[in-house]
Amino acid sequence: MGFDISTINTYVDENSFELISKAVLETPLADYFNVRVGLQAGSNKIPIMNGDFFVQDGGSCGYTTSGDTTITQIDLNLKQAKVNQSYCPETLRTTFLSQSLAAGQFAGNESIPVEQLMAEYFVKKLNNFNENYLINGDGSYSGLTQIITAGNGATLTPSSACTWTVATAVGFAQDMYSNLPDEVMMMDDLILILSPQQYRVMQLAITQENYYHIAPGEPIVVPGTSVRVIPSLGCTNSQKFMGSTSTLYMGTDLTSDFEQFRVFYSADNDEVRSLMKWAIGVAVTQPELWVYCA
Repeated sequence: MGFDISTINTYVDENSFELISKAVLETPLADYFNVRVGLQAGSNKIPIMNGDFFVQDGGSCGYTTSGDTTITQIDLNLKQAKVNQSYCPETLRTTFLSQSLAAGQFAGNESIPVEQLMAEYFVKKLNNFNENYLINGDGSYSGLTQIITAGNGATLTPSSACTWTVATAVGFAQDMYSNLPDEVMMMDDLILILSPQQYRVMQLAITQENYYHIAPGEPIVVPGTSVRVIPSLGCTNSQKFMGSTSTLYMGTDLTSDFEQFRVFYSADNDEVRSLMKWAIGVAVTQPELWVYCA
């Protein structure tokens, strides 16, 4: 069993677009965003149409305009992000040869190629960064927390209502639902975003409240509502957001040469190097329609 550095270059080069796309677009929370690709890093605009919609009597003749339509623009700022790391080939050789032997000969499983292991490692790490970015932003770039809190979303009070126990989770989640504006309460795309730990608390709370029609292992909803509960690694146990997915936007590029996903051997430096570059941004068109704990 050998260790061939050249296989890393070939595998990643052949799958680079798939890998960077998976890293950016396939986080658990990104599935619920409206994704816009082909955007450049920096400031972008999302047009929103609204206004007074007036229905006239169709039994009369003539053409008379009624009502007003306004077009506003929401900022969607994309952050340029990158990862640069280097590795000693001998360390990789020792580590991955040992792991491959263990997996193939002692555990009864087929060994996993080194190039696949490295690619999966980077995809997972980029997924984690992007998932956290969607919630918390990064530096001067805003995520859901900053956008919703600054956009007059409704705050769940008191603060003790933000960290749930098995005894309180269902009641507080229903409180969030009851505080939603009438404009969104009847929408069929409502979600509750919370931490994985608080998601597990909600699962147990549903069981103890005898909501047995929500089967274990299946996606859960807030009892008595259509609000789907979504765990996100970006949330702390006190962070929770409830609102409509129709207002959530994630921007990225994926159409230019800027995005890169490369792992290659640098012969001059005798080291394996990784280079990942991507762009990501978040926008919420109507943050005032959300209820949150942050």
